[in-house]
Amino acid sequence: MGKATEDLRKEHNAILYVLQILDKMMETDNRDAEDLFQYCGEVVYFLKIFADKCHHGKEEDYLFKELVKKGIPNEGGPVGVMLQEHVQGRDYIAQMSRSLDEKNIEGFNNAAALYCELLRQHIAKENNVLFVMADKVLNEQEQNLMFEQFEQHEEDVIGHGVHEKLHAMIDTWAEVFGVK
Repeated sequence: MGKATEDLRKEHNAILYVLQILDKMMETDNRDAEDLFQYCGEVVYFLKIFADKCHHGKEEDYLFKELVKKGIPNEGGPVGVMLQEHVQGRDYIAQMSRSLDEKNIEGFNNAAALYCELLRQHIAKENNVLFVMADKVLNEQEQNLMFEQFEQHEEDVIGHGVHEKLHAMIDTWAEVFGVK
């Protein structure tokens, strides 16, 4: 496993943990509605910033482009499927956000459930297929360079210290919603 794909897998673990918390949020009906909307809004923020801009940005701007250069197909291939699923995920996040603006928890839960299902399947495909392919076609030096690009991307896209703040939010949600 290369340094770049290992980094993406670690981020997948954080995202999967947030999806587990989101599952608990969707089951919650005994919490003050305003608190629930606040937490749901924070999760949408996390998904927009960390999952999409940061994580998917690393994949789209660096990994996928390099894989295509190495001969892994985009159109009709695994990279194209991943890109299409990123777009679908963005649509679900937008639906969740609109539902929160409308104070429509049912609409939020419906979009969130679809998003969770999509992302769990998506992450499994990346971890078990695409990253395995990447580890075969990218040598250690290429992986190390890409990891450095990932670090710079994170700094440029979400800013210094935001990653840590997002993880602190995850810890709060886990405690509030009883996820270990």
